[in-house]
Amino acid sequence: MGYIDPEYYQTGWITENNDVYSFGVVLLEVVTGELPILQGHGHIIQRVKQKVDSGDISSIADQRLGDDYDVNSMWKVVEIALLCTEPVAARRPSMAAVVAQLKESLTLEEARQERGLKENPTDDVVVAMVPTFGPSAR
Repeated sequence: MGYIDPEYYQTGWITENNDVYSFGVVLLEVVTGELPILQGHGHIIQRVKQKVDSGDISSIADQRLGDDYDVNSMWKVVEIALLCTEPVAARRPSMAAVVAQLKESLTLEEARQERGLKENPTDDVVVAMVPTFGPSAR
């Protein structure tokens, strides 16, 4: 229930915009580490919007990350997710636009990781596991 586009409830029509909405909810789950609906705390969209108003990304980001993320990258993902979950489907971005924005966010995070490796060189071998977007062979 937490993933279903409210417009679908009203119209009963399945569109790409329904998928964009659901993907936005999944993005919010990934960013926050929280379930879409928490008993007594409402929907993840409302919870994140309230925290966005405070301007403190650390209150939104999954606490398990600590401060190990690029702040601008995290804000970008939150912004994308909230655009995807706009109540009016016509205001939501296309999935192509979402992917482009996520790639920009990933570039920011990769740059942060690269800076960190240059600032903290060690004799140890460092393997950075960075997710990629797009199809992969199975």
